[in-house]
Amino acid sequence: MATKIIMPKLGNTVESSVILSWRVKPGDTVTKDSVLCEIETDKATMDVPAGEEGTVLALLRKEGDDVPVLEPIAVIGQVGESWAEEVGVEEAVASPREAPAASHQGVSPRARQAMSQLGISLDAIAEGSGPGGRVLERDVVASTAAASIASPQTAQGVQPSPSTPPAAGTEFESVPLAGIRKRIAGRMRDSLQSTAQYTEHSSADAERLLSLRARLKNSKNPEVAAITIGDLVLAAVLKLLPEFPEFNAHLEDGALKLYRPIHLGVAVDTPRGLMVPVVRNAQGLTLTGISKEVKRLAQACQNGTAAPDELSGSTFTVTNLGVYGIEQFTPVINAPETAILGVCAIRPALTQTDKGVETRMRIGFSLTSDHQVIDGAYAARFLKRLAEVVGDIDLIFMSL
Repeated sequence: MATKIIMPKLGNTVESSVILSWRVKPGDTVTKDSVLCEIETDKATMDVPAGEEGTVLALLRKEGDDVPVLEPIAVIGQVGESWAEEVGVEEAVASPREAPAASHQGVSPRARQAMSQLGISLDAIAEGSGPGGRVLERDVVASTAAASIASPQTAQGVQPSPSTPPAAGTEFESVPLAGIRKRIAGRMRDSLQSTAQYTEHSSADAERLLSLRARLKNSKNPEVAAITIGDLVLAAVLKLLPEFPEFNAHLEDGALKLYRPIHLGVAVDTPRGLMVPVVRNAQGLTLTGISKEVKRLAQACQNGTAAPDELSGSTFTVTNLGVYGIEQFTPVINAPETAILGVCAIRPALTQTDKGVETRMRIGFSLTSDHQVIDGAYAARFLKRLAEVVGDIDLIFMSL
C-alpha cells in the first residue's frame, strides 16, 4: 500500500519548510531510516527520514519549493502499484518512469535568470556541468545553441525578440530571497509594522567589567576561563529583569503577558542568517551555566543542528555587535517581545569622576522598546539600572 510522506511540523511556530535537496530519486529503495531530503526552516536545517520501507514512487515537490507543514512531499510504496488515487494526490513531478526533478542537483541563480530570459525550461538541459550536476549559466546558453541548430526557423535567420536580452553581459545577478533569509525578512517587516519601536542609547563604566573578565580568564578552571564579556552582560540582564517585568513579556492580541521565568534569547550570526537560540529558565543558571549553554546553542546554530524548540519561545533578547566595534545601532524587536537590548563596543571616553575628568573604558547599550507598553522614561530607568549593575559587576561575582 502506497504511503504519502508529509512535510514534518517542526515546532509550534514553524509553518513551512524549504526543500534544499533531495537525497533520493524515484525508483530508489529506502528503509525507515533513509534520508529522503534536507529541509530548511526559518531556524535550522535538518534531514527528513523516510519513516517507511519500500520504493520511492514519486517526489511531489521540487528543490527550492517552500512547502507548508503536513503537506505531502513524496510517495513510498511498491514498484508498479497505482498510488495517485490511493494517497489522494495527483501524478507527481517525478515518477519512476520520468527523469527526477532533482537529478540536476540544483540550478544556479544566474542559470535561472538565463532560463527565464531565453524561455528555456529545465527539461531542455540534458545535464548540468557544475559540481554534482549543478546547472550553470553556460549550460543554458549551450542548450539554446543546440536548439538553434535543430530549429528550421533559426536556420532561416529568425532571431530572438530584441526585448529578450541575452544573459551574458548583464550588470547584476538577481537572487531571490529564500529559506532562512526570506523568513528573516518577513519577521523583521512584521515586527516593524506591528509595534511602535524606538531606541535609546546609553553606556556604562566598564573598568570593573574588564577587570573581572581578566581575572576569570586566568582561572585554572576552564569553564570559568571561558566566560566572556557577553556572558557577564547577560548575567547582569538576568539580575535586572525581575525589577522591570514589562521587559520580560509578550504583547499578543492586545494583552501583555508578564513572564515569571526568563527565557533569554541570544542573537547568533550564522552562515545562513540571524538565529536566536533560547536559554531556558536562565534565571536559575550560574554564571558558568549561562556561559556553557550560550556556547552550546551558538555552536548548534552554526552547525545547523539546533532543535526547533531551542529556537523559539524567548521572552527577552540580547544581541551583541560590540565584538565588531559597533558603537551604536538600532536592534529590531523579536516580536512578540516588548524590547531588545543591543550590546555595543567598549571604548575609552572622557568621564566625570570624583577626581575630575578622566578617561575610562565604557560599554555602550542600545535598547529598543515597544512604545505600546514601555514609555521612554521607563526604558531610561532600565538603562540607568543596567549601568549601575554593570559598573559594580565584580561585587556580584566576587567569589569567582
